[in-house]
Amino acid sequence: MKIAVVGRFYEEGFATFVAQALADMKHEPVRFDPAAPLVPFGSRAAFYINRLLSKGHETVMAAARTLGLSADGRALVRAVEAAGGVDLIIACHDFLTPADAQQVKQAARAPLALWYPDPIWSFQRHMFLNAPYDFLFFKDPYLVDILRRKIGANAFYLPECFSPRSLCSEDAPEAQYQADICTAGNLYAYRVALFRHLEGRDVKIWGLPAPLWMDTRGIEPMIQNRFVAHSEKAKAFRSAKIVLNNLNPAEIWGTNVRTFEICGAGAFQLVDWRPGLPQLFEPGKELVAFDGLEDMKAKIDHYLGAPQERDAIAAAGQARALREHTYEHRLRLLLDTVAGARAGFDMPRAGGGPAW
Repeated sequence: MKIAVVGRFYEEGFATFVAQALADMKHEPVRFDPAAPLVPFGSRAAFYINRLLSKGHETVMAAARTLGLSADGRALVRAVEAAGGVDLIIACHDFLTPADAQQVKQAARAPLALWYPDPIWSFQRHMFLNAPYDFLFFKDPYLVDILRRKIGANAFYLPECFSPRSLCSEDAPEAQYQADICTAGNLYAYRVALFRHLEGRDVKIWGLPAPLWMDTRGIEPMIQNRFVAHSEKAKAFRSAKIVLNNLNPAEIWGTNVRTFEICGAGAFQLVDWRPGLPQLFEPGKELVAFDGLEDMKAKIDHYLGAPQERDAIAAAGQARALREHTYEHRLRLLLDTVAGARAGFDMPRAGGGPAW
């Protein structure tokens, strides 16, 4: 199939992995990036330049959309026409206005699907609910449940996943990454508040610098100010005894991409409990979940002193991730759902609690 992928094609970008997996599956992805080009990562200056570029572009596009002047639809139509038509369009975020989406659908005469990779906090205008999408895929089953029951949306559960091409590295752990505890990702206020409770421990937080307004007192020794990707991220995860995955509160029933990346890299994971977690990994055998601050601290102390348990759980988690949770697995399910053969990932039952 020839499939248009609408998204940001940056380092470790969601749309980048989607297009790569489609190509690996022998489909023909047609890439369309609706946003401003980014400066390659590698320095603090590049990070702040990218923030300014992104904010500036978002401001301009928001004004254009408010006035009904968005050109994304016309540009995407031209990209589709240049490719000789497509069989499906997958938007990897809420990039298209309702008018853009209508224009593209009429020109391409192909199904239009949204695969939304973020939690509910990023909805903002949620233009997709006013646009003629044929299929809506979300990573949080809570959103699917609400949208189906409340407004009858054609919404489906499609959890996040990971790229073996990116993270399945055989490189040995390295001293520069070693720590009792690590994590990787953006610094936001909730994450800072949690990691302050680990002050004085051997912790490394990998990722881009904190925003200039943020108060990082108490965790400053943890912050590495270094973006890690692909094999380097895998080494960082595997070189730590525990990879702590504290989920954003906006992850309501589901979980984040790190859940799959940590297991996929072959690392030991301690993750926030969510009702949808046991359907994806078996807590206590493939990862470990915590529910509250004291539970987290107790499990950190236990597993820091239990290397054989950690290794067994990490190996089982990696096997499960490779068996069920890659981009190819998700895209096969998405394509089968579009074809009418399946109906997304099975919805979990809410309830339960974390186990050892």
